Amino acid sequence: MRSLNTDQDESGVHKIKAGLNFKLLIAVLVISVISGVGTGYLMASSGTGTAIPLITKTPEHAAEDTRTFRDFAEGKVSKKPATKGVDSSEGTHLLMRDGATPVALTSSVVDLSTYENKKVKVFGETNKATGAGWFMDVGRVEEVQ
Repeated sequence: MRSLNTDQDESGVHKIKAGLNFKLLIAVLVISVISGVGTGYLMASSGTGTAIPLITKTPEHAAEDTRTFRDFAEGKVSKKPATKGVDSSEGTHLLMRDGATPVALTSSVVDLSTYENKKVKVFGETNKATGAGWFMDVGRVEEVQ
């Protein structure tokens, strides 16, 4: 029977001797790390890769997407009033429509504060509302005269 490179102490637990196997494992790990770092450095400094073009589109280009922003409503934009004790997390502004339910508005593309107290037509995507009757993420705004 072949003996392993271990010792047994009084409690019956085998301990592996730090011999050739352990040194070989450490050497392989060190060589792997050095090879990985070296390869990454060479690839980064070679300059043969294609450059990633910078994004030149402004947020206004997102407003041209008529497939995403297919819902619309027309009315007057107003800042959403702060209410005490009520969760007003849906939207930053309200679109007050004549004879209809107000629309809670939010947008990460359009600055809605520039349209406050103006009659507008908003295009966006309807989201699930928990408190508001209609909650819209606005992607495009057109002023109405």
